[in-house]
Amino acid sequence: MSRSLTLHFRSLRSNTLIGPAAALFISANIANAANLVFNMVFARIMGPAAFADLTLLLTLKLGVLSFLGALQFAFAELTAKEDIIHRSRQRAKAISWHSLKFSIPIMFIVIALANYTAGALNFSSSMALCVLALAIPFFLPMVIYRGLTQGLIDLPKIILSIQAEWAIRLFGSLILWRMGFGLAGIAAAVGLSILAGFFFSMRKEDVNPLNLRTEPALDPQTKALGVVALPYLILQIAQVLVLDSDILIAKASSSPETAGLVAGLLLIQRVFFFAFLSCSTILQPLVAKKKDVQKSPRELLMLLGTISIITMCSIVIILPNSDLIVRIMLGGEYLALSSIVWISALTGAVFIGSHLCAIYQIAKGKSFSAVVVLCFGVIQFVSLSAVNHFFPEIGLYTYFRLKLLIQIACAATLLGIILMPSKEEKLVS
Repeated sequence: MSRSLTLHFRSLRSNTLIGPAAALFISANIANAANLVFNMVFARIMGPAAFADLTLLLTLKLGVLSFLGALQFAFAELTAKEDIIHRSRQRAKAISWHSLKFSIPIMFIVIALANYTAGALNFSSSMALCVLALAIPFFLPMVIYRGLTQGLIDLPKIILSIQAEWAIRLFGSLILWRMGFGLAGIAAAVGLSILAGFFFSMRKEDVNPLNLRTEPALDPQTKALGVVALPYLILQIAQVLVLDSDILIAKASSSPETAGLVAGLLLIQRVFFFAFLSCSTILQPLVAKKKDVQKSPRELLMLLGTISIITMCSIVIILPNSDLIVRIMLGGEYLALSSIVWISALTGAVFIGSHLCAIYQIAKGKSFSAVVVLCFGVIQFVSLSAVNHFFPEIGLYTYFRLKLLIQIACAATLLGIILMPSKEEKLVS
């Protein structure tokens, strides 16, 4: 990256919201478009049944990273509040080193249980699970170093990490698939993309062999990271329930073809969610830095308004062109989803609104919103599982419409909590 471009990024790292948010939004959506291309290509060349297996594999990876994402947000919060940057960098290195003590044993356990896990999930390739498990030691270091760059609002590092990850995953998967390695080859590319995301979040000094001779010690604040991460972990659990549980329900109780259709809908839902997830990445450290926790949620409302406008424009485009969009994104075998595409897209956008509201409250030291999101996630999972079990003929349209209504109720509840004046604010007024 040129010196002038780096200086430009540094100029964006001011107290303003628009510059960093816009840069990350563009970068995230380049990666989002690449992930869409990834799914479009493999949905066609694999067919619905095999694509359901690929979606399940990616869901397992995303599920793990979602849980670890709690530590990313927690570490970003600690970094944003830390006055000495060097101390945050040492903390990231210490956590990464010490994580190997448990991540490597976990890797071997997952490999040993691969056959059982594949059988329990009706998954076709235990080898793919074993290959993906080899990347487990890099999962936590990647999210920790991304948390470091997030807390510092280090845009060049954040963007390089994001772009490197999708490039390795897309092109590596295509090459290994064409070479005949099948789902295991895709798993290898996914694992390498995690390694790339970790590597490009680091500095040269962090990978210098002279700096790796001794294992850095954990300081007291690092040991308390779990406490800071708890509300973020609750939110990440809710995210997995809301975004990923449908494929588990479909794989367990529906035909492979139906599970493939559900996988296609979840792809569209994820496109809209991850398109705006970068807003959380920039909102959280900005809110955490502020000392006045009673400050009005101007930045949050600005982001929610922008997301609403973009989403409504997208829905206006989707509704009259749903058949064409399904053909382009998934292929002709998925045309049964044409009437549901807009529901899935809107669900993803509504949930990112809930996610932003919860991140805003947690960064202000108020964890209750994370519990609210989790409660609605549990309500969604239990109610949709029951509907799918007792009314199997209900159809995907009604199933996903019910999911959308639950998520609208969640977002409205959270927004009401934020806009309702607190006791302290009432006393001041």
